[in-house]
Amino acid sequence: FNHVADELGKLGLMYVHVIEGATGGTRHIPFDYEALRTRTKAPWMVNNGYDLNLAQQALARGQADLVAFGRPFIGNPDLALRLRTHATLNAADSKTFYGGGAKGYTDYPTLA
Repeated sequence: FNHVADELGKLGLMYVHVIEGATGGTRHIPFDYEALRTRTKAPWMVNNGYDLNLAQQALARGQADLVAFGRPFIGNPDLALRLRTHATLNAADSKTFYGGGAKGYTDYPTLA
């Protein structure tokens, strides 16, 4: 990945979005993300399995500049409010991911 990272670094990207680990399993797969981050020279957005605590830790340690939340948004259309107020998150129904009807798209309860 070094060559690709070096070439990305030349492009002046606004950010690099990295999904850490396997989205269908563990997020702890050995890979030198820090070396890749250093070579791309762009703000670093991470994703995969983050909750509020892990996101805050990654930001505080300088391991990320931004943290994206994918699946938590599916079950929590008001995710930003829930994170700000430390409210309980709805569990997303993975059986409704990737189509199959309207269920799971707009029927998750919100706080308001």
